[in-house]
Amino acid sequence: MARLQTLLLLVASIVVLLSGCPQQLQPGETVPDAGELVAPGPEEAEAPSGPVQLIAYINVSSGCQDWTVEVLNDLDEQYDSVDMEIIDFGTPEGMKRLEQDGVSCMALLFDGSPVLRLPEEGGGKRTVTFYFPVGFGWTHDDLKQAFAAIDTGEAEILSEEEAREALAPEAVEMEVTVEETDEGVDVLMNGQVALTITEEAGGQTPLQRAEAAKAALEEWTDEPVHPHQLKVMDEDDGWSVLGRGTELVRVYKADAEAAGVEPGKKLASRWFKGIRCGIVGAARSRQDTEGVDPSAGAVCPVE
Repeated sequence: MARLQTLLLLVASIVVLLSGCPQQLQPGETVPDAGELVAPGPEEAEAPSGPVQLIAYINVSSGCQDWTVEVLNDLDEQYDSVDMEIIDFGTPEGMKRLEQDGVSCMALLFDGSPVLRLPEEGGGKRTVTFYFPVGFGWTHDDLKQAFAAIDTGEAEILSEEEAREALAPEAVEMEVTVEETDEGVDVLMNGQVALTITEEAGGQTPLQRAEAAKAALEEWTDEPVHPHQLKVMDEDDGWSVLGRGTELVRVYKADAEAAGVEPGKKLASRWFKGIRCGIVGAARSRQDTEGVDPSAGAVCPVE
């Protein structure tokens, strides 16, 4: 149990960037090395003595992960080799359990790790990370194959070094556009609204601010990206959403006041979430999504 608690705390420390996450990174908080997600090393691992324990931390109450919950329930009925528990942190009881376990947001932990090595046809193997919303690192087909491989004894929980490699940034196809509407200026990532700017601030009009955000997003996504590169930082005049340490957009106090959001940092969290969803969606679109419910296109809908 102590080993699991330690690993869960490591999982929680990497980043709080998933759909339905109750928290965001705190001011000045840095993102740990991705390799810290999985520990301890193989020499400390215990031999399995029964079914693999799957703890799925999901905000079931939000409804945005219903399709994943359905797949998990179907697999749980099909296989006895996995003992599954779903923690709905959209409820007070689930939130309490989430905090007790030291996890900050959605994760699928197989014996305490979200990173598995699965067999491929032809004798090869591949790494799958069941972290972040479906599409960035994994699909429902991957989940089905994981259960099947666990059942046959072919699935492996990865080492720290292998986890670091699995969580490397990915190249994505990204088109950032700006559209003026009656309510303000939308910044869209691959056609999905990431954020809307309505206020003049920082010496710029809403359109100028949107164009600046567009340029920053294009520069950021021109190189391989990953959600753990994003964070929110407090500033004297508001909050900055950063990508790989560079400001993508600034949320001013005037923006929060105009939106009627209190405390104002909640608006920064919304913009942060919209940008994160944009890159998660882009990553998902470049993967093989055969068998995935197309109606679940909004990986993490913006509030």
